[in-house]
Amino acid sequence: MAADARIVKQRLRALLRTVDFETETQRTITAKLENELGMPLSAHKPLIKEEIDQFLSEQQDEEDNADDDFEPEPAPKKARQERGPAPTAPAGDCVVPLSAKRFASVRTFGGRLMADVREFYEKNGQLMPGSKGVALQAAGWAALAAAMPQLTAGLEARDESVFVDLGSNKRASVSGYKGRFSLDIREFWEKDGEMLPGKKGVALTPDEWDKLCAAAPQVSQRLQAGGSQAGGSAAAAAAAGGAGSSGKAAARGTAGGVAAAPAAPVAAAGAGGVELSGTRRADVSTFKGTTYINIREYYEKDGQKLPGKKGISLPRDQFEALRRGADDLDAALRGRDTSFEVQLSNKRRASVSCFKGRYMVNIREYYEKDGQQLPGQKGISLPEEQWTRLLGGLPGLAAALDAA
Repeated sequence: MAADARIVKQRLRALLRTVDFETETQRTITAKLENELGMPLSAHKPLIKEEIDQFLSEQQDEEDNADDDFEPEPAPKKARQERGPAPTAPAGDCVVPLSAKRFASVRTFGGRLMADVREFYEKNGQLMPGSKGVALQAAGWAALAAAMPQLTAGLEARDESVFVDLGSNKRASVSGYKGRFSLDIREFWEKDGEMLPGKKGVALTPDEWDKLCAAAPQVSQRLQAGGSQAGGSAAAAAAAGGAGSSGKAAARGTAGGVAAAPAAPVAAAGAGGVELSGTRRADVSTFKGTTYINIREYYEKDGQKLPGKKGISLPRDQFEALRRGADDLDAALRGRDTSFEVQLSNKRRASVSCFKGRYMVNIREYYEKDGQQLPGQKGISLPEEQWTRLLGGLPGLAAALDAA
């Protein structure tokens, strides 16, 4: 016997007044109503849903009307706080101001002396260390000090391909954003075989960088003195020798009769790289001794270009497979043949795809589910103009891969 719709609505309304909507759902409410009436209500599911929605809407209207009748008392005005004295300089040894709230200093972390380049903030009349900054051990500072001439030259030339590895997943590099360039000292982290920039770091303006270069001998001497007191440190001694002059003076060769220190090797990122668009590029990258062709989309954040999730890194064998099939893939793209594909590995392929009437080359990793190969997140779809640029840059990428 089917339940009468009028009875269902009446009993449902009574039930809804007792329901806790934080824990109950339409399914559990229907089950309770079926138990109460002693019969299945599958034929009344649309009616039950409509009644529940109507009940919730009425409840919301009542709450809104209650809110309209309520007028909160105005909050008392805060007493005006008097400005305290100017904040004092941050604690530490060999404190060098780079700007109003950025300092370089030698500080002790975990029993080790480190060169700390950091931005501070004011609290209760004191300058407190903030999260924007980086602490370098003696070896890392030595690498930075030795490479200051090359980094300075790269900053002046606005060459974003210049960087130096500082060890411990840290590097210093030239970075540009909206026409403004900085020297970025930052810690990187590993994800899916790639090194990505992390939050620990600081981007120095040219003026701040010049002041850091000028203070390099002072910082190095303090690190060396601390290392000697602890039993000697070859890395600290190297730091003292490597920072014998400021970055600009060392770039010219000598400063005040002091010969420029030999520079640490500076890697040129993206040699043979291909710009595919304003936010996409293909270049050579190395991770754990393996060299890849990285085709990726980048995004801007805090004045930096950071690698995004859209992209794929191809080891040498997969890149060679792409090169061998590139001409046929290009012909398939121009012929709008979406059935054509080039197998790069067991799980990776390059194919022609179409989305909203726009044809593109899709280089992607696939995964298996229920006996089917489905496209995964690792990959990138290149519109025709970007694919054409990549196609033209394949010889240069191959040469850069061989030279890496």
